[in-house]
Amino acid sequence: MNIQQYWAAAVAQDANRMRTFFRTDAIIRWHNTNEQFTVEEFLRANCEYPGTWHGELERTEQLHDLLISVAHIYSVEPAESHHVVCFMQLKDGRIAVMDEYWGEDGTAPQWRLEKAIGTAIKT
Repeated sequence: MNIQQYWAAAVAQDANRMRTFFRTDAIIRWHNTNEQFTVEEFLRANCEYPGTWHGELERTEQLHDLLISVAHIYSVEPAESHHVVCFMQLKDGRIAVMDEYWGEDGTAPQWRLEKAIGTAIKT
């Protein structure tokens, strides 16, 4: 499976291209919001999400049939930025189970800023 092509299709919100990466019986879970989707439900949630999105794949790791990716997904209108960590269990080269964890990018909370701990990863 080509993870770069998957993320390009996901960011472009291209349901037809995205569908080719999944088994028809795949299960997709968004743990942050306690939701589980079929492939078709997931494609609707991803591809009907409002806005124009951009993204870049930041990291991938593979261990046997488990593919892990980290992507930075962002929009201009409205300005949003997220990081997503995705665990894809592959079967016959296609996604059988996918667990995604989304986090909204932003500054550290005030209580941590007041402690003056940590440094910026990127400047």
